[in-house]
Amino acid sequence: MEKYTLKITADLRPSYYDDFHCLAERCRISCCVGWEVTFNKKDYLGLKQQKGTEELDRRLAHGIRRIRKENPTGHYAEFDLLEGGVCPLLRDDHLCALQAEKGHGALPEVCQKFPRAERYLPSGYLERSLVPACEGVLELLWQMPDGIDFRSGPLPQKQCASLTFQNAQSREIHFQDIRGWCIDTLQDRRYPLPERILRMGIGLRELADGGGSIGQWMKDVHALLDNEKDVYLSEAERQRVLPMFLSNNRNLLQHLRSRDPDFPDLQTEVWNAFCVKPEGELPPGMSAAQLVWLAACGRYEKQFGDREYFMENLMVAVFYHLHFPKLEPGEALWKSFVNFCNIYSFYRYMMVMSCREGSPGGREELFRAVVHVSRCLLHNSARQEELRDEFFANDSATLAHMAILLSG
Repeated sequence: MEKYTLKITADLRPSYYDDFHCLAERCRISCCVGWEVTFNKKDYLGLKQQKGTEELDRRLAHGIRRIRKENPTGHYAEFDLLEGGVCPLLRDDHLCALQAEKGHGALPEVCQKFPRAERYLPSGYLERSLVPACEGVLELLWQMPDGIDFRSGPLPQKQCASLTFQNAQSREIHFQDIRGWCIDTLQDRRYPLPERILRMGIGLRELADGGGSIGQWMKDVHALLDNEKDVYLSEAERQRVLPMFLSNNRNLLQHLRSRDPDFPDLQTEVWNAFCVKPEGELPPGMSAAQLVWLAACGRYEKQFGDREYFMENLMVAVFYHLHFPKLEPGEALWKSFVNFCNIYSFYRYMMVMSCREGSPGGREELFRAVVHVSRCLLHNSARQEELRDEFFANDSATLAHMAILLSG
């Protein structure tokens, strides 16, 4: 079987990547709270060798512990979190004691990088991204009404690399063209965002089913975007499937877990919002939960109707960060689309419910919802797979069911 080697000599990153900086003491949802921060032996020894003020020495002496159990990930040690999942190095002024005294370079690699990520990919680039589990990243997405573009630059020689494919016919060789079409589709503002995602799904379903060359598929899917035939649910259909949309996300909200002490509060607040019984009789065919949802939708539209681009930017950032669509092996492509639809659906649900009755609303509450969804889903691939596989186990991984996830 003929092999194929791809040389990687440049990076690829979203334009806002270069503008990121930590909000430090301005951050309301700190990455130093609610995370299990693990690191390798090199970082562990580096932390043990640090010497500073009496306070810093005390924090380091009591705040780090070895991971004694066998760990195949290579994680050697972790911070011994305080009550509420707080990092022992976090000071009362919300700054890191180690960084304040010793500088950014003294931090473990995981702390230095977050929310950044990088990986060599079949796109032909070292791809750099920012995960939207950080308020600083969300601020950047908020400030980009014209959408996201991407930048590339040459890599230093020591960072250049090669990827070898065992099969020269692998679909992964065409990853950049396929992913590029997906991102173009997500940013095609001729259609509402849910319809763009559904159109992308129609194209990916055809690719997943096979039966043609990638070149022919690219021609066909470009025509798909220009076809103005309705592919999305009508308003009446969306109202009909709304109970299923709400039920799926209610179950997801109920079963998600996080060490962040603020997340259970958010869960309870959203859950309780649906428990409020409206005054008077309900409109025919409408449940109390639907009434609560539609009222929140009205407040959301009033507050953020001119910020539709933010949801677009968020989903483009997620799609790029998670290296979607997965192309190999087997059903990976369609599974990644199902995963993406579920993530979108829960973002939509929690963002709208940031405008629930009794909520302070506004951008801060919206960001609170987005950060927590990102932390619970984007940083836990096992949880994503579990949720995705439930759709397949229940015969719900169809394009029609994805339309329901997008209907809210």
